Amino acid sequence: MYIAVIEEEPLIRDMLRHALELGGHRVDIYGTMPEQFRLYDLLIVEPGEFGQGFPAISQLMRGYCIPILILTFYEGNVCMAREYNLPAIHKMPFRLTHLLRTIGRFSQFKARLPQPQPHQSPLEAC
Repeated sequence: MYIAVIEEEPLIRDMLRHALELGGHRVDIYGTMPEQFRLYDLLIVEPGEFGQGFPAISQLMRGYCIPILILTFYEGNVCMAREYNLPAIHKMPFRLTHLLRTIGRFSQFKARLPQPQPHQSPLEAC
């Protein structure tokens, strides 16, 4: 899978990059929320301690047909994600094996999604 990781903390970014690349994935890393995305298969986002990333994540959900996996250590972020109407919020412990299994499930899910035709935007395919 082609995965974008958005994480402020350099050590976590590096760990995720290495683990995902060892798992056979192509990975792009961002320290802050970029304005645009390529056609990634999955976004992995850490929204910040106080959920400051949720407005941008919510905007991304409307602009792209890309599954987003939200990593958070903060219980309040789960409630805040629901307030932004983000689907499939699941708080999980940060264990690498669990993360890689979850990404595998996203890969299977993506395989079942309609793929955009050359003349379609990604949103038109959804």
